[in-house]
Amino acid sequence: MVYLYAGLGIAMISGIAAMLQIGTNLNKLSPLSALKVDSYIGELPSYDRQIMKLLYTQSVPDNNICSYIKNSINNPQYEDGDIFPETLKQTYSKNKFFSDSCVLVSTKAKHRVLIIPKTGSDYKYGFFSCSINKKPYCEFETNSEFEDL
Repeated sequence: MVYLYAGLGIAMISGIAAMLQIGTNLNKLSPLSALKVDSYIGELPSYDRQIMKLLYTQSVPDNNICSYIKNSINNPQYEDGDIFPETLKQTYSKNKFFSDSCVLVSTKAKHRVLIIPKTGSDYKYGFFSCSINKKPYCEFETNSEFEDL
């Protein structure tokens, strides 16, 4: 009887795994996925790794993190992303999650980085980035009020 239940359990898990694999394969074959351009290619992943290596060390400062990152990276050059009025701070997002973020932008690499302070975690900062080809901000920062900017 134990062998019967063990066999049924293995068959059930195999069936679930097969359905997940089929779903993933169908998603890759979707015509919509072929039309979506992946702009996160080339050097951007290496730039992200370079910044994350600085952020997730024990010697990271408690404040002025954007200045620390800018001074620690030579290639590409990053500048403050404070292209917005004072009331908006540095991000298009009105979400409280991004409210205290510091923003770095490299126009040469077309790369935008948001660094947020984290509390109650092993790491002091959270990290978000994107490629900025068409808009000067990341898609996840978008609010309907700022769509036309």
